[in-house]
Amino acid sequence: MNDYNQREYFRLAYPRTHRPSLMIDVDNYEIEDVSEYGVKVKIDNDPAFMVDDSVIATIAFPDGREFDLSGQVVRIQDAYAGLQLETPLPLSVIRSESLYVMTNFATKTN
Repeated sequence: MNDYNQREYFRLAYPRTHRPSLMIDVDNYEIEDVSEYGVKVKIDNDPAFMVDDSVIATIAFPDGREFDLSGQVVRIQDAYAGLQLETPLPLSVIRSESLYVMTNFATKTN
């Protein structure tokens, strides 16, 4: 069995038109996906992100909810950084965001 891309926590991938933002000081970064303990952030090779760096930020969801977070950069690949969160995002937020994305952005067949 191929273990590639198997994750411990469900990841919610966002459509481009409905992505949350990661706010660090005055900089905003687009979030491609989230899980309880992780965030994939589009950084476009911003030198401010380096593996093992600590991050203190706020995640802002399109509906206006915001959560403060802290974590560590665990991966930089292509134009993205992977952050591992010290404290999880509430599972209720992941569930409500998943429902919203599935209801409003799911590709319909037939």
